Amino acid sequence: MEPVTVIIETPKGKKYKCDIEQGYIKLKKILPAGLIFPYDFGFIPGTIGGDGDPLDVMVISEIETFSGCAIDCRIIGGLKAVQTERDGKRTRNDRLFAIPKISEQYVAIDELKDFPQQLLDEVEQFFINYNKQAGKVFEPIGRLSASKALKLINKSKLNQEPSKRIELFIPVYSKKGKSFPKKYYSSLHQKLTDKFGGLTMYSRVPVTGFWKENSSATLKEDIIVYEVLASEIDEKFWDKLKKWALKTFNQDEIMIHVSSISTI
Repeated sequence: MEPVTVIIETPKGKKYKCDIEQGYIKLKKILPAGLIFPYDFGFIPGTIGGDGDPLDVMVISEIETFSGCAIDCRIIGGLKAVQTERDGKRTRNDRLFAIPKISEQYVAIDELKDFPQQLLDEVEQFFINYNKQAGKVFEPIGRLSASKALKLINKSKLNQEPSKRIELFIPVYSKKGKSFPKKYYSSLHQKLTDKFGGLTMYSRVPVTGFWKENSSATLKEDIIVYEVLASEIDEKFWDKLKKWALKTFNQDEIMIHVSSISTI
């Protein structure tokens, strides 16, 4: 397994959170009383996660490090999570776990499952409490094996920057004018975040669509827009999702719009 370089932002046992910006270390926040980082915490340079930042990594070892330290590690797994920001926006914000190549105490650890369950539960609780004090909600939704964590890293490389914007238009009301169950939208949200790591959803200010049925009258209908970014179009995924959406929301047609994006 090829090693992955991790940059440490906050060492184990510290009460502060740092950012590495343009070659210097910037103090970001001080943790409240009773809350410290249980292990070294950093990121994988050259990646981008669902929250728009580099992928976060917790490095477990007996080694005493410092902010800005670069360590070659082996990835042993990850924690899948959805994070709700203060403004209500929900994004995937997974946490990966790694062991330094030079570690002797943890040399036999290759998978997250090799760790005691209690330690993993404590780490999950740390992330929940850490985000809570910042006014955010951190929801663990599962764990990743080492191989799946590596796939996530490869998928998040910056050389795969998204070039496509995909918009999915979903109706608010049924043909009879009734609201759809919330679980339909939750299921769609989960399918998209699992695939793309994050999304933008316009629900408070919906756009308006116009549909004609068997008469000359035009019906006005509220629409929720789900927007995701991708480096390529997975036609198989979108074909399957569209069939699911047509059946779930009992529609004759659901529009999926694709446009190219570029950076300046």
